[in-house]
Amino acid sequence: MAKTKNLKGLMIPITDYPHMPYWATLEEAIVLLNFSYETAHETILVFDASYRLIGVLDQKEIIRDIQPKFENLSPEKVPDKWKEFLSTGNLKELKRPIKDFMKPFNIILDVEDHLLKAAHLMLKHNTNLLPVMQAGTVVGTVKMHDIFHQITTYILKS
Repeated sequence: MAKTKNLKGLMIPITDYPHMPYWATLEEAIVLLNFSYETAHETILVFDASYRLIGVLDQKEIIRDIQPKFENLSPEKVPDKWKEFLSTGNLKELKRPIKDFMKPFNIILDVEDHLLKAAHLMLKHNTNLLPVMQAGTVVGTVKMHDIFHQITTYILKS
């Protein structure tokens, strides 16, 4: 693999990736992710008032947060509980800010980092997405999907 395979040409520019301020509501985040459905983006980057990355909100977290509390239900009763939950208009969670649901994000790559470093960190921290910085500013994201493609293309050509 080329020694200079940095993330610059591999990353998705921040302007093309879903991102929101921490005060946006969960409902707004859901709308944004649904709007991003065609691009297969599953995560929203969450920024503070100074446009510093403070966390991420993904589809799993959203479903986990809006689901009815059915830890003690048998699997066959879960669909009925969902129906009851949705029909009673019990969706107050949607009006809360996304900062209440996001996961903090501490792992950040530099635009000059090698794609193998990105792969290593993704595996180590069990994530499919990492933000990419340049000169202290988040400029994009890199996804495991793209790293996998680069690595396996190299392997198949060898």
